[in-house]
Formats: sequence, structure tokens, C-alpha cells
Amino acid sequence: MDRAGAAPAPRYQMLGPVEVRSARGERLALGTPMQVRLLAVLMSQPGTGWSIDQLVDELWQGRPPKAAAGNVKTYVWALRRALRSPGFPDPAILAGPTGYHLALDGLTMDSVAFDDLAQRGYSALRRCHWSAAQESFEAALALWRGEPFAGLPGWGVVLSARARLQEQRSSLAEEVADLQLRAGRHHELIEPLRSQVDADPLRERPWGQLMVALARAGRRADALATYRQLHHLLAEEVGVEPGPDLQHLHTRILRAERELLTSEARPPEQGPPRVLPRQLPAPPNLFTGRAGELARLTTLLLGDPGSAGTVVITGTGGVGKSWLALRWAHDNLHHYPDGQLHVDLGGFGTTTQAASPSAVVVRSLLPALGVKPLEIPAEPAAQFALYRSLTADRRLLVLLDNARDAEQVRPLLPGSTGCGVLVTSRHTLPGLVAADGAHPLALDLPSDDEARQLLVRRLGTQRAAAQPAAVDELIRRTARLPLALSIVAARAAARPTFPLQAIADDLAASRGGLAALTTDDAATDVRTVLSWSYRLLSADAARLFRQISLHPAAELSAAAATSLAGAPPHLIRPALDELTRANLLAEQSPNRFRCHDLLRAYGEELTSALDCPADRSAVRRRLLDHYLRVARDAARLVDAAWQPLDPPHLPADASPSAFADHRAALAWFAIEQRVLLAAVDDAVTHRLDAHAGHLAQALTPLLSRLSQWHDLAAVQANAVTAAQRLGDPRAEALAHRDLALAHIQHRRFGAAHHHLRRAMARYDQAGDRPGQASAHLHLAWLSDIEDDAGAALPHARKALALASSTDDRLGQAAALNALGWSHARLDEHARAITYCEQALALYEEAEDRLGAAHTWDSLGFAYHGLGKHPTAADCYRRALALYSDVQDQCGRADTLVRLGDIHQAVGDHDTSVDLWRQALAILDRVGHPQATALSERLAAYR
Repeated sequence: MDRAGAAPAPRYQMLGPVEVRSARGERLALGTPMQVRLLAVLMSQPGTGWSIDQLVDELWQGRPPKAAAGNVKTYVWALRRALRSPGFPDPAILAGPTGYHLALDGLTMDSVAFDDLAQRGYSALRRCHWSAAQESFEAALALWRGEPFAGLPGWGVVLSARARLQEQRSSLAEEVADLQLRAGRHHELIEPLRSQVDADPLRERPWGQLMVALARAGRRADALATYRQLHHLLAEEVGVEPGPDLQHLHTRILRAERELLTSEARPPEQGPPRVLPRQLPAPPNLFTGRAGELARLTTLLLGDPGSAGTVVITGTGGVGKSWLALRWAHDNLHHYPDGQLHVDLGGFGTTTQAASPSAVVVRSLLPALGVKPLEIPAEPAAQFALYRSLTADRRLLVLLDNARDAEQVRPLLPGSTGCGVLVTSRHTLPGLVAADGAHPLALDLPSDDEARQLLVRRLGTQRAAAQPAAVDELIRRTARLPLALSIVAARAAARPTFPLQAIADDLAASRGGLAALTTDDAATDVRTVLSWSYRLLSADAARLFRQISLHPAAELSAAAATSLAGAPPHLIRPALDELTRANLLAEQSPNRFRCHDLLRAYGEELTSALDCPADRSAVRRRLLDHYLRVARDAARLVDAAWQPLDPPHLPADASPSAFADHRAALAWFAIEQRVLLAAVDDAVTHRLDAHAGHLAQALTPLLSRLSQWHDLAAVQANAVTAAQRLGDPRAEALAHRDLALAHIQHRRFGAAHHHLRRAMARYDQAGDRPGQASAHLHLAWLSDIEDDAGAALPHARKALALASSTDDRLGQAAALNALGWSHARLDEHARAITYCEQALALYEEAEDRLGAAHTWDSLGFAYHGLGKHPTAADCYRRALALYSDVQDQCGRADTLVRLGDIHQAVGDHDTSVDLWRQALAILDRVGHPQATALSERLAAYR
């Protein structure tokens, strides 16, 4: 009987043939070979659950019979009957949520006892207790009866366990040999070491021990011959030389060093320096408030030196449990001089299973405490015992983050009340509180003031104070959840020009998406929450979610979603609705959706893992086809003179666009502008260069009409890159020309000349006469802005000749207007009017309102030069009406300035100042460089 009066437990043996012996030493009949193999699998990892499928794989190695699952259940039933013995009626094989597992107590398995004895030996070795270490090591080796799992096939988990155990046995035998050499037993070691090197000739340590034993026995020549034998063996077998330790030993034997050749007693060796772990992550920068909770932690962990220093911080996901634990830990490092340990237990992480205590100890805690891999026991019970031993005499702070349950935490509690333990969990862990004396600390949502402090800390006092109502709404819509608040604050900080109210409105439109989707206490847990939503989607909705993640911007229309999916609208709309219900998409306005950045990042991970590159490329192409088709439709309506290059073949669109007029086209573009710019960037990034170039061409008239010159420059720089990679001179010329247009508007004349020269060279190379005419028109315009009308005139003439040679009537109209303007600038007003009237006739014939507006403005300037102020004013008013109709704000501002000049010339100063102010308001709004000069002119009339 044992100390508790219970019958001794059966002994499970795997260090040799698999056997189970009763308390009286009788071997139990385990049944068929497959039942023995099943027991061996369970014994290889005691306590680990094995599902039926896993056991089938292990038993039949991928070639199971049809009734394999049923056979496994039969084997389990038979083994349970076989393993019952007097005093132990309960089955040793139990079924749990993770499958079947072997439930054994203490050291009833020989491999666990082997690990326990080995660790006792290593512990004694570290304390320089040589005889105790040797006793433990020899007792461990005495448990072996042969090869582990002897007689069973060597595959799967049995093979890996066999190899691991044999490696541990070899290491232990080498430790024993070292201790025997230290004790002067070199004579009796020589033959066992010879047998050992014969059995495993590539392990170098026994060779070195044999060389030392021979040298100490007065056989230096044999020791040196042994080295030569090893040298030859390694050269022949693996093509290497003995390691540096053996080479150094060889040199010492050659020198006949006295210290090596004698085994006299020495002073105890000094143990290795104690490792000081520093595993805490950095303190949370945005942490604010929680003064009461911090004080409570200090009381619980430091107030009573004799009590168990374990606190369980519990609360809903994202409430700030980890932040609180880290803040307190960093504030109190000085109380724990022996270091800090930190582990994320993954209780609510991305995997379906939390980290096992054994894995935590093996991979994190023991290595952090200085334990070498070969010193770590194989069995969990021995691992936990070693961890407790190493922490028993230390003052450590242990932070166990994101725990799932008490069973996961309990084995990780250190072996001393002098250690402090902080556990964070979404569960209350009542078992840890009741059985282990842990103190609970429930963390509630922060107060309104604390939530406001967090936002202010990130946004800045000035910005938050300027928009207090928006701050209050952000706090309300995030439910004061710190993780959600921090993400909202990060978005606001990244958009310093955005009103906070706009961000609050966006959060409202997403139906509380941030609060709903960021409900845990670590960044990776956001992915977990999203995965729970994703796993419930239908196949069509899941595919659409992955496809939407490839969209280059957060917002997209239902038409864009239909196109990227490549399916009819009636099939896509249900999937969009399903994604919206799952909060994986937010419908901010009818048929317009937003996918939050975190959601898009998660979707990109999914599509990278689940969809092949060809499918992802097809999605991008369909999407770019859609935007190119719609943008070209809009560009034609906005600028009748726009002449694009022929695009690649565009398949029939699943959702074709239709604009009633240019106003509808510009309204669409105002909504989609950021998306279209991102689409060009994305096309260039993924080397879809033809799409990038054609889409950039279509955006030129749209961006120009809205005076978006910075964006035009960025888009055309991308277009230049795409065209150069394609080796397309016409596309490159067009991109250089439109890039020059942006530089002209910004008054960067040197850059404009450079790009127009490049455009002209590429047009010449391609023999593109309409393109050459266009480049000359831009050069004429540039010369005029540089106040050199004489230089502008030849370019206008060349443009007219080239346009006439191709019968390009709108090109002729533009050239005629340029000629008229240049002559007017040279005070040749009558000739100017003649050219402009010809241009106007061509524009009106083509119903080109923008061209007609430019020409009426030129006529007004010419008539002003002739002193015909009423006629000039009438021409300007016609131009203003057309500019307003086509929504060309810069053209309208220029004409307002010149109409003001007319009123100034006739002495109507008030009207002229009013017109100039209207023009200045427009120029200021679009950031035009001419705003400064006009502002200075107005200042002179105040």
C-alpha cells in the first residue's frame, strides 16, 4: 500500500517492449498487435487527446480499411477491459472533447519516471553534487529494457518518440561517463565506451571520453590512434573533420597536459550564471486612467508577502486587461529582481486550441530560465516539476496573458510565493481562485473621462477640444471599449484634416463595426473575431468577401462588386446583403459599401491562402475593365474633344454605366475619384500596365475639369512608368503631355517644357500627327503663360497645319482659337477675331461647349483690345454661362477676372472688385497659384 492507503497503480512501460504490469508485477494481456500499437500511440503523448481520424492515420499510415473508425472504437473498448486491475476499476483510456487520451497519475509510466530521474540528476549536476547526479542518472538508465516500443513498426508518432527517447538515453549515458571519469574510474570505462562508439560512431562526445579514459590509463598512443580512427571515419562517411572540442583534446593529449591525464579531486566547479529573463513586451503608450485598479494590483501582489501572489484580471475582450497588466508590471519591475516571464496563452487566439501548458513550458518558460533543449524532460509532469524547481528560490514576475481556463494556467504557476503572477482572461477562472488562492480583479469599461483621456492623448488636446461633440459621439459609438477607441483614434490621427465628426459618422454607417469587430485584447484576436464571422458565410458570400479585399480602396459600389465578381447583379446582391448582415461590409448609402481596413487585410490573407494567383489576377482585371469603361464614358461626356488611345478589348460589363449628361458623369467622378486614383496605383503595382495607362488617360479630362492638378500629376507619373514598361511610344507621349498640363497649372514651367519635349519626341517616333498637333497646342499655351506670345504663334500654326492634314475638325478649332488668342496678345485684334470666329463655328458645329467657352473668352479679350467693351463683356458672359454649364471652375475664374477688367476699364470699380472676389474664391478653393497675384490686386483697391 502507498502512503494514502491505496493500492499501487499499474506500471506502464515503453522503454522496451510495450507492457503494462499490475501492482503484483504480473504482465497484463493487451490483446492484438493493433491494440498494442494503439496503446503505444496513446503512451507516446500521455494526456494528449487523439481524435478518431488522427488515430486512424497513426495506425494505418494513410491506408486505412473501410471500417477503420469502427475498428479504433473496438480496440479502445478491448484495451479498457484489458487495463482494468484490482483497485483500479476505472478505465485508463478516457474520451474527452479532443478525443481519446491516456489518464495516468504521477510516475506510473516508465518514460515519465525516466524524465523525473534525469531532471533530478541535471539539477544535482548544476549544484555540483556529483555523486547524487550519477545516482539519479544510473537509476534512470536502469529503467530501460531495450529499444523503446520494441517490436512495433517504426512510423508516425511512435518513430518520433523512439528517436527522442534514444537521444535522451545517449545524452544521459554520456553524462554518466563524464561523472565516472571525474571519479577516476577510467579503466572500467574503456570497454563500455568502445561498445558505445561502435554502436553510434558519429556521436563525437563518446569518442572524446574514450580518448580521455585511454590517456588517463597510461595509453596515450591508443588515445591518439583513436582520434585518427575517428578522423578517418568522419572523412569517409560525411566528409568533415572532428569538431573543435575534439581537435583541442587531441592537442592536449599530444602535449601530455598533467591536468588532463590525472583524475585527482578538484574543487567544485562553479555553476553556470543564473539567466535573468526580460520577456515583458513594451508598455502600452496609450494607457490612461485605471488608477484604482493599479492601486488594487499593488495591494494584492505586494501588500502581503506571505500570501499567494497571483491575480486574475478578467473582463470582456478589448477592455484593456493586457494593457493594465503590462502597465503595472513595468511600474513595479524593481520588486522582481530575478526577471520577468511573459507568455501569450492564446486562449482566444487565431487557432481553435489554446496553447497547451506543456508547450508553453518547453518553448518559452524553461528556455527563458536557461534550460538547454536536451535538458528538458519529455513528459509534461517532469517539465512542470522542473519549472517549479527553477522558480522556487526566485522573485520573478510571471505574466500569463489571454488564458482560456484554470487547467491551462495551473501548471504554469511558479514554485514560490515570492513570485508575482498576473493572469489575464475573458473568463473568471473560478477554479484558480478557489483552489489556488488567486485574487480576482474584474475590469470594467473605463469611465467617460478615462475614455476621453485616451482619445485626447492620441489626437492632441487642441483637436479634441475643438470638436467636443464629435469626441463624445466616438466614445458612445465605441462603447468606451479601449481597443475600439484606440483604433478609432489611430484612424483620426492618420487623417489630421478630417473633422472628427466625419469619422464618427463613418463609424455610425458601419453599424458599430469597430466595436463589434475589435472585441479582444490583442491585435491577432481581431482576426479571430473576423474568422468566426467568415466561417458562417455561404460559399458565394465568402468568395465575394475575398474578392472585395482585392479592391484597391475601402469603398466600392455595387456595380464594382458585380464586375469584380464576374457574375450578374441578381446573383451578387444576395451575397452583398449577407456580408452586410455579418458586419463584414457596411452599406453607407444605397448601393455603396465600405470594407474596413482591418477587414480588407483579413480578406487579403484569406485570398492569398485560398485563391490561386490566376484567380486573383482575373478579379483585378475585371475590376479595372469596369472602371476603365465607366471612366471613358464619363470623360467623353465631360470633354467632347477628348481623344483617347484605343484601349485593350473590354468584355461585356455585368453592370454597364449610363450617365444622363456631363453633370451626372462629374457627380459620379466626385464620389469615385479616390477609388480611381487607387485603381491606377494598384494596376501599376501589379504590372497591369495597359489598364493603368488607359485609365490614367480617361482621368485627365475629369481631373482637369475639377482642377485636381496634384492628382493629375501623380496619375500621369504612373502612366509614364506603365507606358515605358510596355514600350508604347504613343501612350508614353500622351502621359508626358498630360503630366506637362499639371506642371503648367502649378507654374512649374521647366518641368512642363521637359515633359512636352519628351511627348513631342515620342509622337515623332510614332508618326502620330494628331498627337504632334496636341503637343504644339500645349507648347503654345505654355509660351503664352510665360508671356511670350511671339513664341506661341508658330506652335499654334504648326498645330493647325497638322490638324488640317488629318481632317481633325476639333483639333483645327483648338488651333484656330490658339492663333486668335496669340494674335490678340500681340495686339493684332482684328486677325484674332477672324481666327476665333472660325474656331467658334467649328466648336458649335460639334456641340463642344467647353471649346466654345474658351473661344468666347478669347473673343472677349480681342474685343476688349479694340475698346469695344459692351461686346467684350457680352462675349465674357457667354463664356461664363458655358463654363458654369460644363463645371470648369478654373476657366470660369479666368473669365471673371477679365470681365472685371472690362468693368474696371469703364470706371465701374465696385463691380470689378466683386467679380475679382468671385474669381479669388474659386482660385483659393482649388489652390491655384494665380490666387496670390489676384489677392494682391484686390488689396490695392481696399
